[in-house]
Amino acid sequence: MNINSNFLNIRKKLGFNQTDFAEKLETSQNLISKYEKGQVELPLKIINNLHKVFNININWLLTGYGEMFENQNNLSVEKKDIDLVSSILEELNKLTDLQKEYYYHKIKSDALENEIKENLKEK
Repeated sequence: MNINSNFLNIRKKLGFNQTDFAEKLETSQNLISKYEKGQVELPLKIINNLHKVFNININWLLTGYGEMFENQNNLSVEKKDIDLVSSILEELNKLTDLQKEYYYHKIKSDALENEIKENLKEK
């Protein structure tokens, strides 16, 4: 495997079309196509974005050795998760600072409540 086929495999594994993948990597669909075909080398910016945005193992990208994603114990990122987080962030930006703080604490308390319930089930 080479870096271009690895790049294509990442996009397919994550379930993106070229246009959506380009948006997440802050580039154009045309360049995504050229990267996948090996017509243009992957620039360092794209390699860094793959790591930052999708937790891609750079060693795997460059060599094919190891796991595609770093921290395989963590949940892998899927397109639906990224879309959900993106839509939440869009709505969050519409709120006042006080509302943002309220929802932050609400989410934290709900998560803590779920954790407590899970711990009680285990006992």
